[in-house]
Amino acid sequence: MNCAEVYGWLQAYLDAGVTVEQERAVEAHIRACPDCRRRLVELARAVNALERTGDVSPRADFTRRLYESLKREAGLDLAPRDRRTRPPDRG
Repeated sequence: MNCAEVYGWLQAYLDAGVTVEQERAVEAHIRACPDCRRRLVELARAVNALERTGDVSPRADFTRRLYESLKREAGLDLAPRDRRTRPPDRG
C-alpha cells in the first residue's frame, strides 16, 4: 500500500470502517511511514476536537445568505428550490 492509498483510507480506519485486511495494511504502512503516521495523528486530533464541540446549528438565515453570496459571486440565480417540486424537464 502506498501513501496515496493509505491517505484515502485513514478516515475509514479511524471509524473502524475497514476490513481486517485493510486495517493490517494501513497499520503496516503507518509503522514504516512517518508522513502517514503524522497524518493519522493529525486526523485523529481533528476528529476528537470535532467530537468535543457538540452539535452546532446554523443561524436561521444561513441558507438565504449563502444563496445570496453564491449568486453575487457566480452571477447566477441559485434560489433554493422547494424540495417537494421536481426539477424542470430538460428533454
